Amino acid sequence: MTRPVSTPWLVGAAAIAAAVTFFIMQGQVRSANERVSLLQDSLTESERTLLGSTTYVRYLQEGKKQLSAQQKFLAATVSQPNAVTQVIDQSVLGFHSTGMIAIWYSVEYSFGFDLSPNRYDVTSGPGGIQITVGKPRLVATPAVTNLKYKVLSGGLLTDEKAAALKLYAEASKRAQARGEQLASDPAIMALCERQLTTFLRTFLLKQPNVTTVPHIAVVYH
Repeated sequence: MTRPVSTPWLVGAAAIAAAVTFFIMQGQVRSANERVSLLQDSLTESERTLLGSTTYVRYLQEGKKQLSAQQKFLAATVSQPNAVTQVIDQSVLGFHSTGMIAIWYSVEYSFGFDLSPNRYDVTSGPGGIQITVGKPRLVATPAVTNLKYKVLSGGLLTDEKAAALKLYAEASKRAQARGEQLASDPAIMALCERQLTTFLRTFLLKQPNVTTVPHIAVVYH
């Protein structure tokens, strides 16, 4: 004969089942909330990353102004040693004399871009930032320093000191011509480009909310 199940036991079992169900549902809700929170955090971080990588655009025109204002400090300086040898030939009253001298000196060249506001532009596109500008040029007269000379061979009638002074005077002209040639040298152009792009990148990264600056290319018009 089957014993009847007491009512208190049924009530207790139902209460336990309800509690278990409640805790399971609470766990599911908490898990779902955590997933939503993580998703929201992920979206927020993505938004911050996107904002930081695109905010630089609003500062490009100010960056252009800064480049123009600082252009004299953006020159690429290059120093080169030079040596010139000259034979001195002197004749007096049928007497012939020959000597030889050499001079040494250093030349400091300064190269840069014409960054007048209407002479270049800074724009942004799918490939990054583009600076459109004229090719590098000498931005100052080459500085000739450390002049010295040596008499390699002397002649009875030759004036080696006067010849050396003449070569000294010609050194500036030679340096100017050489500088104009060097301005189109690929190594000099690359140095000037690096000066320009480094300054702009540094300026943009210092602006509020800018975390990333894309590739900066220099294009010549």
